Amino acid sequence: MSGSLQLYEFSGSVWSNAPKIAIEEGGFKKGQDYDYITINLAEGANFDPYYLKINPAGTIPTLIVGKDTFTDSISSVAEINKLAPNKPKGKVSGGAGFIEEIHGAAIDPNATLLLATDDKDREVKSNGLQKAFLAGRQKALNQFSQSPPAEFKDFLNKKREDNLQLLDFYTGAPDEQTRKAHYAQGQQLWSSVGAALQGFVADALTKNHQGPYVGGSEPSEADFHLITWLARTITNAGVEPGTNADDAIKQLQAKTGASSFDDSIKLYWETWAARDSFKNAGVH
Repeated sequence: MSGSLQLYEFSGSVWSNAPKIAIEEGGFKKGQDYDYITINLAEGANFDPYYLKINPAGTIPTLIVGKDTFTDSISSVAEINKLAPNKPKGKVSGGAGFIEEIHGAAIDPNATLLLATDDKDREVKSNGLQKAFLAGRQKALNQFSQSPPAEFKDFLNKKREDNLQLLDFYTGAPDEQTRKAHYAQGQQLWSSVGAALQGFVADALTKNHQGPYVGGSEPSEADFHLITWLARTITNAGVEPGTNADDAIKQLQAKTGASSFDDSIKLYWETWAARDSFKNAGVH
């Protein structure tokens, strides 16, 4: 039986994890209450005009509930929680503002994944999933931009040019000026991540001293976004799956240049990593 919720997702998509956690926490039954539809970002399937007609931004996730379509993780999670058999028990004052901060461009986990911080990092990314991901997207964009529907022509051409520029950075021989400008962007991103963890994230986790969640003793809607961001940020810092919390946090500190993080960050990571919804959703 087809589910009443249809979530367009991809296992490698960072923000797909937020609605997946909300579904797991909400008590929905797969196949009965919801279905996942995979859009392979590594093959550029999100740029297929078929998908662009569903989500013109070409982003993942997209949630469809009846005749309603939600084209980002914030609205998708909110709708899932509204319909959930088990509503989030945690409550957060100013939660909407906190969620917007987590989604801020200055700490974007997609950017920390793709941008290098120095020559060594560039070499790693040139031989890793980043180059393969960009190459897969480029192949699709070259195809889909050849004879696209008029409504998507400008969008696809811009995406093709932007993606090629970044792909060329990893496959070509950029000059020193280009490399320095790129690295400055990457370094600023990680510095902003450190500032966020020492600032508004730690403040949210400690303000009521009821932890370990932003919502207190139970997760809130804001937590579904925070743990999604934190998990991918830790992965982007080079932390291998299964790494213990102490080592993971130390590696995150090193990547951000932060001297230390409040203990609430480590506790938050440990608590979520042990939670069934986190494991079932395959968050990373």
